[in-house]
Amino acid sequence: MDFKEEALKVKEDLIADIQTLCRIPSVLDPATAKEGQPFGQGCREALDCMLAFGRRDGFEVKDVDGYAGHIDIGEGDEVIGVLGHLDVVPVNAEGWIYPPFSCTLKDNILYGRGTSDDKGPTLAAYYAAKIIHDLKLPTKKKIRIIFGCDEESGSRCMKHYFSKEPYPQWAFTPDAGFPVCYGEKSGCGYTISGDCPEEGLLSFKAGQRVNIVPETAEAIVVGELSDFSDSFEAFKQKYGVGGSLEEKHGQVRITLIGKSAHASTPDLGKNAIVYLAQYLNEVIDHPVSRFIDDYFRDDNHARRLGFYFNGAMGEITCNVGIIDYEQGHVRIQLDLRCPHDMNFDDMQCCIVKAIKPMGWTEEHHIGPYLFVDPESELITTLHQAYVKYTHDEQAKPVTMGGGTYAKSMPNTCVAFGMEFPGSPNAIHENNEILRVDELMLGVAIYAEALYHLVK
Repeated sequence: MDFKEEALKVKEDLIADIQTLCRIPSVLDPATAKEGQPFGQGCREALDCMLAFGRRDGFEVKDVDGYAGHIDIGEGDEVIGVLGHLDVVPVNAEGWIYPPFSCTLKDNILYGRGTSDDKGPTLAAYYAAKIIHDLKLPTKKKIRIIFGCDEESGSRCMKHYFSKEPYPQWAFTPDAGFPVCYGEKSGCGYTISGDCPEEGLLSFKAGQRVNIVPETAEAIVVGELSDFSDSFEAFKQKYGVGGSLEEKHGQVRITLIGKSAHASTPDLGKNAIVYLAQYLNEVIDHPVSRFIDDYFRDDNHARRLGFYFNGAMGEITCNVGIIDYEQGHVRIQLDLRCPHDMNFDDMQCCIVKAIKPMGWTEEHHIGPYLFVDPESELITTLHQAYVKYTHDEQAKPVTMGGGTYAKSMPNTCVAFGMEFPGSPNAIHENNEILRVDELMLGVAIYAEALYHLVK
């Protein structure tokens, strides 16, 4: 069976559905949250849209209290699952070629938030399952397309969903990269907080989500524009960052612009918090900027903190995702992705030691990790489907720092696509894209994999 040929037959319909779904701004919105839409209006609308696609196509659908939903395709007592998410990270409209929620198709590329993370891939998997159904291929298991609305903010959707619904036998989530990921690092979070004197720094704020490398940071300092203009311009030139200065009533607002990235790959970004702290530490003396500069400058891997580790899953990563300093009180949030075989007690001791001189406190959580035998039937089946349609035998199954819905299941779900090696899609960044040729190839790979899992 040539699923690539079958995928091309549904190309226009698939693109139209992706555009419809991606035009819904499904960002977490507590202000509009209520019973039946726990993550706000936009996420509710996206869930309704996906359920409507399933009803339109004649499949059984279920809404699980507005947290998540599913579409059942085919028959069978055993279920093979696909776990996708309909929520998206916030956007800064500046710097986009096209409006972020326009889902504009130009030169065979879809531009828009959610095109690659994760609405496009979720619909690619849905259409793959639909192809198997419409061709009336013999199957013994049911395919269940499961979609949640809170993956970017803690996956509360899947916790709720699986408290009400059974686990599939096996599953994959189209929320990472090909060929296939058999392990995910533990996601750990630290919130550091405390008091400190203002001493010339009136505020320092940045970050919307701790799992994003912040692109923009702002500080307000005491002084005049002339105190900072030359040094700030030289700093921007030296480190390849942007920004501006604005003076008002003896205060200067300093805005620094870096580059956003996902917290699991912080080396791909330029953390605006860290760069602004570095600049501030050169021109004023303040405990907040000094702490960040001392422990995070040029270091996304906890070397300065003292617990660097490189294990079976690769290096630990550390992202300073949020800072909120004002009126002498600071709150700093860290996102760490930790290999499963590192010493977590060492991490705790090092962070406590770093903040002790300031009298600050910390709260933390240590999340689960995922590990599936790379020689298992699930991994080999998915990998073979990828190889069949790409002829890429060089790319091998991997582990990663990113956390996905795969951790919502007991080591029976893995991340599988849909980003292709060497072809980044600006996920969590401005100008997120989905290349249509890769979309159609993804549908073929997913159809091949799902068919082998259900037949």
